Amino acid sequence: MRDEPQDLVAIAMPLYGHAALVIEALESALASATQCRLAIVVSVDGDPQHEVFDQLALHAAAHPEVHVIFGENAGPGGARNRAIDYILDELPEAKAVYFLDADNRVLPNTVETLYRRLKAGKAGWVYTNIDTFSVNWRAHYGNSYSRLIHCISDNICDTGSMISIDVFRSGVRFAEDRQNGFEDWEFWLSAVENGFVGEPCHDTAFEYRLRAESRFKEANRDRSASMSFLRRRHKALFRRPTLVGFEHEEAPRYALIRTGEGMLDVFTDPMLPPGQIGFDEAVRAFWGNVGEPDNVHFPPFVAACSSETLKLLARSRLLPNILCHLETFAERCNVVFVELNNVVSQRSIEWEILPSGAQRSAADLTFVSTDLIRNVIKDDALDWFSSIGRDQAWPTSARLKVSFPFPKARQRRSLIRPEQALLNLVSALTTSPLRATASTRWTWRPRRLPALSELYKLLRTELGGSPVLPLAHPAVPRRTAAVLVPNASFGGAEKVAYAAGRELRQNGFETHLFVLGSGRMEVLDEFDQAFDHLHFWKDGVPAWGASGQFLGQDFITDEHGLDWAGLKGLLSGFDLIVNNHVMAAHPLMAQFRSAGTRTACYLHVVDETALRRPAGQPYAAIAFEHAYDAFLTCSEQLKSYLHSFGVPFGKIFAVPNAASFSIDAKLRTQVTEARKAGRGSEPLRLLYMGRLDRQKGIDRLHGALVQLKQRDVAFEARAVGGEILSDDPSSSWMTRLRDIDVEVVPPVFAAKDLAAHLAWADVLVMPSRWEGAPLMIAEAQQLGCVPMATAVGAVDELVVDGQDGVLIANAADAQIVVEMARTIAILARDRATLGRLAEGALATAAQRSWSASFADFIAWSDAIAPAAPIQRNAAAGKLADDEATAETTLSVRAVA
Repeated sequence: MRDEPQDLVAIAMPLYGHAALVIEALESALASATQCRLAIVVSVDGDPQHEVFDQLALHAAAHPEVHVIFGENAGPGGARNRAIDYILDELPEAKAVYFLDADNRVLPNTVETLYRRLKAGKAGWVYTNIDTFSVNWRAHYGNSYSRLIHCISDNICDTGSMISIDVFRSGVRFAEDRQNGFEDWEFWLSAVENGFVGEPCHDTAFEYRLRAESRFKEANRDRSASMSFLRRRHKALFRRPTLVGFEHEEAPRYALIRTGEGMLDVFTDPMLPPGQIGFDEAVRAFWGNVGEPDNVHFPPFVAACSSETLKLLARSRLLPNILCHLETFAERCNVVFVELNNVVSQRSIEWEILPSGAQRSAADLTFVSTDLIRNVIKDDALDWFSSIGRDQAWPTSARLKVSFPFPKARQRRSLIRPEQALLNLVSALTTSPLRATASTRWTWRPRRLPALSELYKLLRTELGGSPVLPLAHPAVPRRTAAVLVPNASFGGAEKVAYAAGRELRQNGFETHLFVLGSGRMEVLDEFDQAFDHLHFWKDGVPAWGASGQFLGQDFITDEHGLDWAGLKGLLSGFDLIVNNHVMAAHPLMAQFRSAGTRTACYLHVVDETALRRPAGQPYAAIAFEHAYDAFLTCSEQLKSYLHSFGVPFGKIFAVPNAASFSIDAKLRTQVTEARKAGRGSEPLRLLYMGRLDRQKGIDRLHGALVQLKQRDVAFEARAVGGEILSDDPSSSWMTRLRDIDVEVVPPVFAAKDLAAHLAWADVLVMPSRWEGAPLMIAEAQQLGCVPMATAVGAVDELVVDGQDGVLIANAADAQIVVEMARTIAILARDRATLGRLAEGALATAAQRSWSASFADFIAWSDAIAPAAPIQRNAAAGKLADDEATAETTLSVRAVA
């Protein structure tokens, strides 16, 4: 019976400047006790010393397994790549490659031990701890491999590792850029980016020669430059979703006790499946983390709630944002209590800080830091901490009040409250016998790696943000888009932003709405499902700033003392950001863009000061033109306006506004038939909808209605809106309008209420002093209500005078009042003209849609590729996606 063929393992040895040591390295490799066949490939990197040629020629002649190749000096990376290419071309049956530098030594059993571990496991490479000679030094590199540590902390794998040939067949190579001082670290990041992971092996080692001065020390002297090189070359790895994904799998940030179930969920991303551990395992992990923090992980934050509460939080689409708030408040006080409220009309997050001794009310979720638990146990303060379960809590606390539309059925209350579940865990930790030995370190090599439970802090430092949004790449691969708004009420600018989010979501993006500067969002039925996640960040985000001026307009620079860390932690890592009038976000866009995010700025209106000077958001945005890949405007007019200030036409997408709500076929038919039939000689119905303030021209409306009464024109008038700004504090516009028999109605926001008012009216009167491209015009037209508006802003792009509405020339106030009254009087007499305008409005509305308006921008966004590393399944070298697997198999066959 013939023996099975032995696997071939190649030892790659780059050589430059170690002519006196290379024989020692070669002899140690030849002395390897292994069942594998060995091939030693020495890659001479332009070494000019004659001694090299003599020694290598003798060894190659004496040992057929020694292969010597020569090349011009290309640096360590180039020398190793030359050896890799030779192995792939000349030794295609090789299963793995072991790298041995010419000044190091390999122990007799190292190659065999590492290859057997590689073959039996699922890793792309197997690495050892490091023990040095000459200068004695050693370090322990962890009991498990961590991609997160490898990316944001240090290089935890020496080049002297056993690497699967699949890594090289996938195209991974060493960087040959001489500016990179960490070519070995960069190689491992390339392997990680291609979906491979490492595995430690403590059963063997190799001998690393350490001297007082080395190339490693040279590289570390310029560490910041080398790190910048790594981040630029591997942007996908250093983005927030990738790093959070590593954190979720390797060092989860949160432990959640499900009340009454005796289990803890451990996770970072609440949208991904969590790990689960029992109470006993949690106790072992807690005390193991105290003794060996580099080997044993326990999450840095602990929460408790019922499964029903968790489901409601997930359904709210607020959970990742809530976790960010919880982290923030857990670092400001001892305990955080979350209270859930059912408010049908809004979503909001509010909070208050309570002092020691405050009265405690029922909580749906309780949240603390693990550091607090350690201190409670260390200081024997369990009685003090236990007061969180009583009426008066002695730890300082924060109460987070979260409101969103609940399901109608009340959640079932667990018999065990969250506070009690948390106290049960702390009691179990306190009384565990493991506490007595927790300070003992059993690993004999000194600790080298950071504490696993501190990695969330390193992640904050890496991204420059705190807290870091706990969201990885979506489980189903999708591009991600963040839409930023300063508030989330019922204004036209917000509705347009929601429409952008909806179109992006329909085009395959995972969408996030960030309300920056407010903790509240009104529920708008038409756009309620436009976003997958909702985020609020209120404190430290001003609406305007005065740290700089551009063309006379205030804007915010990065010198402003706002919450930059909070914004960076929330906003980093998206594939696309659409900034909709959030001034505080402008200074961050260049940083996000350089990290791989595509940036867009959405602008809607040029405002006016009291002295009629142009002002507003466009000026602040133009100051940061370089930081944006694209601009969106509500009109061609605003597009030209931006171009006049230096924004290239190629960067600007004009997105004509459409209606903020849709109507069903039944209502559309009813309205169309009613407009065609007309209302005979009944009084003309006039409608005003909007704020009762100067910008909207409320004084002009009042003047026109007074003139109509003086002319005895029969009409009914209704004003729908609120008085936010009063020009004359002694007399409100509500009172003045009621004095001339105008029906004044509070603002409405639901689609059915807006439609009801517009269907009632014959004419929508809009006497504004300035506008962008008002949504109200499109909304009126789709219900056959004739818009009559002053020709300001881009109104003339929405209304064709005499065809689907009426334009009033922008002039002095008195002229506008006279012209409006005259035109209304004509329409009151000439119902045929009114009917023709109504039909024109309906026809125009039928041709208008958000999908058509956003078409060019969506086509542009299609070019955005999700920046994510390759995902592989458990077996090394096998892609998770079947189609990708087929492609890889074909490429491997081609190489072989």
